[in-house]
Amino acid sequence: MTLENNTEINILNSIPKMIILEVDINDTIKNYYGDTSNIKIDNNIKLNSLIDKKNYKKIQLLKDKSKQIVTVNCFNKEYEVTLKNILNDTYIFYFYDITKYHDVEVQLKQSLSELTCKKEELQALFDLAGNGISILDKNGLFLYANKFFQDMIGYTMEELYSKSCISLSSQEYRESSEIAVQKAIKYGSIQNFRKICITKNGVKLNASMSLSYLKNRNEIIMITSDITNDMKYQEKLKKQVEQEVSKRTEQYEVLCHQSRLAAMGEMIDSIAHQWRQPLNSMAIIIQGLKHLSNNNELNSELLKEIEEEIVEKITYMSQTIDDFSTFFRISKKQELFNILKSIQDSIRLIDVQLNHNNIKIKTNIQNNINLEVLGFANEFRQVILNIIHNAMTAIIDSQKKDGLINISISSKKNKIVIEISDNGTGIKKEYLQKIFDPYFTTKDKGSGIGLYMSKIIIEHHMSGNLTVENLKNGAIFTIELKQ
Repeated sequence: MTLENNTEINILNSIPKMIILEVDINDTIKNYYGDTSNIKIDNNIKLNSLIDKKNYKKIQLLKDKSKQIVTVNCFNKEYEVTLKNILNDTYIFYFYDITKYHDVEVQLKQSLSELTCKKEELQALFDLAGNGISILDKNGLFLYANKFFQDMIGYTMEELYSKSCISLSSQEYRESSEIAVQKAIKYGSIQNFRKICITKNGVKLNASMSLSYLKNRNEIIMITSDITNDMKYQEKLKKQVEQEVSKRTEQYEVLCHQSRLAAMGEMIDSIAHQWRQPLNSMAIIIQGLKHLSNNNELNSELLKEIEEEIVEKITYMSQTIDDFSTFFRISKKQELFNILKSIQDSIRLIDVQLNHNNIKIKTNIQNNINLEVLGFANEFRQVILNIIHNAMTAIIDSQKKDGLINISISSKKNKIVIEISDNGTGIKKEYLQKIFDPYFTTKDKGSGIGLYMSKIIIEHHMSGNLTVENLKNGAIFTIELKQ
């Protein structure tokens, strides 16, 4: 093919991404057209001198009509090559530049390969996951389920195609399961929905499910966990906790009983001190009556005076019994009570012993302070009595002649603070960490539960705080209560 028309030649040379080679039967290039600016080409050179052996063989497939089109890599580009036979001794090869498309194809193949790898990885994760994972349609029918879910529920994938997450639910959970699917679609997801599933073998399975709706696919991802063993463990743990609470309650009741018995022993001793003086006074009065009767010196006015004095003594003794009986009465519910009055009631129970041992109590109260708190009044009195009694014992052991117990009441940061200090010997350093332990005592006949119960009452029953520390001379107990 020889072109004499310059217009035709110009048209062929201007075709983008195209090279046209006219060769004879011996593959000698007779003419060339198109985008050949970057190719060292000339007439009368062999085609195989331009193209390597491998790609040259491909082009020969066109000549013997084994291929209609081939792809070759030459001239530093990728080409699709076709052949047109004009005459028996002339061939025209059309080289179309597909480099750009080839690069895109390579990238697509690489991306496809990567996606395939990712799919395989995700499929492995999907199947090896430690939970049941399944894909549902908008009606809850199974589209796919991983191996874990199949093993858990007992159905094969082929069997699950005819099932739904609703039909696998126990009868009492079917309605709520259907609502869960609807909510997942409406709100996008639903977390930790618990129900009972029925396996293929009829076994009831406690399950926790989370559903997430994929809007673009109109599908639901469902993750299912078998919590049967967890629930059994929780039930077992609950029973153990109940048993431990019951055991501790019994221990606490025993300690309370022992504490009250110990307190009763101390109170009986206090009653003996309280009653000794009025009993002695009445004994003297009775002896005086006998003497006055023998001497005929009785008259109505004297008898009235003696009667009033005896009644006064009996009233005092009766009041003492009332005070002690009130002290031992258990508070059943919390109530508002006055801190100062409760402290004074506790002091009155052992004031005779305090006076007998020459121990004074001084009370200092912050101005304009609210003295009412919510709690158990009688139990609080027991705490105060325990602390004052310990302070009194410490002072007696120190053999001080001028014993002093200071009680201060103040308010700090919405808390009422009661500080009880003494000028006894203080607490040995090695005992400070043990002073509130049950059955720990430094007394010869002590029970070791008074201060332990005091801490329980303040911190557990009244949500307060009870601490102790040594001063230069003596010890100080600090009680903090919410106002």
